[in-house]
Amino acid sequence: MPQRPTVGIRLPVWAGSTTPVMRGVAKFMRNHGHWRIETLNDSYGEMEKVEITTGWQGDGLILYRATEQELADFKNRGIAVVLLSTEGPDAGYPRVLPDNDAAGRAAAKHLMGLGHDSFAYLARGETLYKEAEFISGQRVYARERLAGYKAALAENGFQPRVHMLPGMPLWKKDTWKKVERAVQEFLTELPSPTGLFVVDDALASVVLRVAGRTGIAVPQSLSVLGFGDDVNYCHASLPTLSSIPYPAQAVGYRAAKELARQLAGEETGDRRQETGDRRQETGDRGKRYASLWMPYIAASRPISSPSTMLKRRCSSAGSGEPRRAPRSVLRTCSSRRLTPTAP
Repeated sequence: MPQRPTVGIRLPVWAGSTTPVMRGVAKFMRNHGHWRIETLNDSYGEMEKVEITTGWQGDGLILYRATEQELADFKNRGIAVVLLSTEGPDAGYPRVLPDNDAAGRAAAKHLMGLGHDSFAYLARGETLYKEAEFISGQRVYARERLAGYKAALAENGFQPRVHMLPGMPLWKKDTWKKVERAVQEFLTELPSPTGLFVVDDALASVVLRVAGRTGIAVPQSLSVLGFGDDVNYCHASLPTLSSIPYPAQAVGYRAAKELARQLAGEETGDRRQETGDRRQETGDRGKRYASLWMPYIAASRPISSPSTMLKRRCSSAGSGEPRRAPRSVLRTCSSRRLTPTAP
């Protein structure tokens, strides 16, 4: 391993988890030695623009997603890579992911705990992008969260109404109107009250806006639960959005740990991953998973007191004490999916 490796980190600008992921990487470096970090940088003229794509010079990369061309280039030049998304190719590199199945189960448990007997799920079945590195196509994570959600509900005799939005050209200025119309059509078909799990906070925020304009009372007629705990959406919604947290700092730490192993010449492919106080292996496309506790379901959390959870009297998922979710949210998989351990 170089004395001070150069490591590039490429996360999408629209991801609210960028800062805590970076904190996880920084925590790993404090404990295990520092790297020279490069991130995407466009300071609008004050600094030289940094791009991380084919031809990038360095030792290792932590990427959200990547194209086949990029991964082939990195592999040919011996660059270590860790990916942070279920979507797109991996070229044999490891991924560090949330446990989407467990997140779905946690959502079902929470909404059942609110007393619902009608349930629904909303996600993007497909996403279209202009940028190749964001990987257009069918969304794996949406189906993984749905699988856990349906399984937990089925164990209690329930079955959700499911709607997968079709792919829409997100770069066109009026696409948001089509998304809102599709969401409105789905919401108006739901009985009242219904517990709705939405695949992520961005789409859940759309649900709350549409519900507000169409007179659907939240949470009285519709309890809405997102995924991500993204402050940009949760606290910019009315009522505030309840959400299952994405364990971003632990993802960053585990990604850095996996990258360090590659930089040291260690094989990360077939080793069983161990997290927290248990180990778990499941067979999904030949990959091995490990999982760990999901911290809580977040709602109405005051910014001035982030450790305090309020009762959900004005949040999108209704009232009730914060609930511990089952063990989950981080998994690494070896390919290769790898589940992050808590730092």
